[in-house]
Amino acid sequence: MGDFQQFVADVTRRLSAMSESELYVVGDHLDRDSIWLTFLDSFPAGTNPRFRERSEYDCSTCRGFIKNVGNVVEIRDGRIRTVWSGVSAADPVFSVVAAALDAFVRTLPLTGVFRTAEAQYGARTTRTLRDGRVETWHHLHGRVAKRHRTTDVGTARGTFDSAVRVFERGLAELTPQALDTVVDLIDGDALYRGTEHRRAVTEFRTLQHRWTRAADRRAFVFANAANPAARFRNTVIGTLVQDLSEGVDLERAVRSFETKVAPQNYKRPTALITPAMVKAAMRTIDELGIEESLERRFARLSDVSVTDVLWVDNDTQPRMKDGLEGLLMRAATSRPSTARARDGKPEEIPVVAFMKDVLPGAATIDLWVANSHEPHFVSLTTGRHPAAPRLFTWDNDFAWSYGGNVTDSIKERVKRAGGNVTGKLRVSLSWFNHDDLDLHVFEPNGDHIWYREKRNKLDVDMNAGGAFSREPVENVTWTGIIPDGEYRIEVNQYNKRESNDVGFVIETESNGRIEHYSHDRAVGHKDTVEVGRMTVTNEVITDFRPGSDMQSGSTGKDLWGITTEQFVPVSTVMYSPNYFDGNEVGNRHYFFMLKGCVNDQPTRGIYNEFLRGDLQPHRKVFEVLGDRTKCEPTPDQLSGLGFSSTVRNSVLAKVTMTGGRRRLLSIQF
Repeated sequence: MGDFQQFVADVTRRLSAMSESELYVVGDHLDRDSIWLTFLDSFPAGTNPRFRERSEYDCSTCRGFIKNVGNVVEIRDGRIRTVWSGVSAADPVFSVVAAALDAFVRTLPLTGVFRTAEAQYGARTTRTLRDGRVETWHHLHGRVAKRHRTTDVGTARGTFDSAVRVFERGLAELTPQALDTVVDLIDGDALYRGTEHRRAVTEFRTLQHRWTRAADRRAFVFANAANPAARFRNTVIGTLVQDLSEGVDLERAVRSFETKVAPQNYKRPTALITPAMVKAAMRTIDELGIEESLERRFARLSDVSVTDVLWVDNDTQPRMKDGLEGLLMRAATSRPSTARARDGKPEEIPVVAFMKDVLPGAATIDLWVANSHEPHFVSLTTGRHPAAPRLFTWDNDFAWSYGGNVTDSIKERVKRAGGNVTGKLRVSLSWFNHDDLDLHVFEPNGDHIWYREKRNKLDVDMNAGGAFSREPVENVTWTGIIPDGEYRIEVNQYNKRESNDVGFVIETESNGRIEHYSHDRAVGHKDTVEVGRMTVTNEVITDFRPGSDMQSGSTGKDLWGITTEQFVPVSTVMYSPNYFDGNEVGNRHYFFMLKGCVNDQPTRGIYNEFLRGDLQPHRKVFEVLGDRTKCEPTPDQLSGLGFSSTVRNSVLAKVTMTGGRRRLLSIQF
């Protein structure tokens, strides 16, 4: 009938050996009853004498052991092994019993970690008195190692179950691509405090790779649930990987992460890119043969054909690409204007009429450069290799960059952000980094316009949360009745996030007139700057008194080699390059290149909004390229003032016609 004592000894040794590592349980309470029935039914015919009053191995003591320990398993080499595995292999009866128990238990699902308050299950022996004789009975028994014992079984099991759930979700939901991207960001030092989290990311990535190759994934999860990396999904770096896995934009996901790890201190001066993004962009660059096209510089007069300009000064034209012949050919097809100037004040003239009727007959042009024109300072750029393929959506290699490395006006930025720029009165705030500046306007009656009380006037509030912009604006526009009186304007730093590209510009527009007031220093966290007080009469700004820390257009200052608040000679007048050679791509800009105007700052030669369509998928890489490959200042550059066709503005011009007559014109854009 088999050697039961040997079977007991084998099971006890097996349980003791298993207890050196973590133990788990399979099945539920009903399954435990089934294990006991499997034990009883597994004996070969005739080997379990149930006809007896009691048998040595079907007593309540053995039943308690099997129901409490029979479903305990270990995970070794990625596979589940039970307490019955390999027990009594030499015994013909109990080897069959052990094999049956082992096979049944391995069909049950893993359900948790083994924890108990008991030090031992079963008993080695019990004794009974029968017919005056003491009988000794042997039973299944085993001690529980201390590492598996606890006084709070429920909490221990619950903690493990939670770890399993988090681990399984992380393995299933976090994509390998997102993990690789985060490692690339950390290795490229593009993630604030990223090195602190590199080990966690790489350890989880390794676990995920092993999980995908595991023969029993559930067993793998249980075996590794105690690893600190198992809770990776619920860590701060794990939320970044989760966002990327769900398709959140890289910039937005990283901003969210960096806000969590250091909401006041991080800085992100350029777009985020990874080695994989660079490789993809480089493949496109190689396929299109445009590597030389990425080398940019300031454009010179000798680069520009006279066919690309609307007017050129006589002293300037010999240095242009086509020289005198091109200039004469243009002159042969134009006629001078016969318009007369008004006495005593400038003659207002639309820019289209100025180009058509005044330029052809102009001998010299001088432009009044006001302080308020500072945002309109512009430079023309071009490629270092004229024969290289084009980068942009138009058929030439020229581009432009306004002061501060922007391509358009504050008003245009407000429009792109969805703000209203067509009201009777407008006050707009523009800044240059990821700080959260807030515009506050106090009306004469005391009404306070700000992000909490927009009063149907504040319609753009950027960098407050979610996606961040490096061209943020806020905008307040009056479309209805505008009360007369004094308006107080303030800017508050709600959340300081960066220490680079500091300062801000306020733009006011009233009755078609645009003015600018700038603050060139950082605004401290929660600090408020008084921009100024403006007086409005009959819905028009009649006075503006800037705050003590604001700069306005009254006293001349040196900008780009010229002094503002005076007339400056014009060398050439041209459209923006997207309108050269018959192109008509996007908004038209009017450029007045000024003599002696020299941009002394490195300037971007590549902007994403200029790129041709097949380069758009690599916008983030090109944003970095534009920032890293700026044009270095040169003395013979083409720089001056630029005005967009989409923005109402004006500039005063003093024009001497070819016949000697002088005209004072207010050119209206």
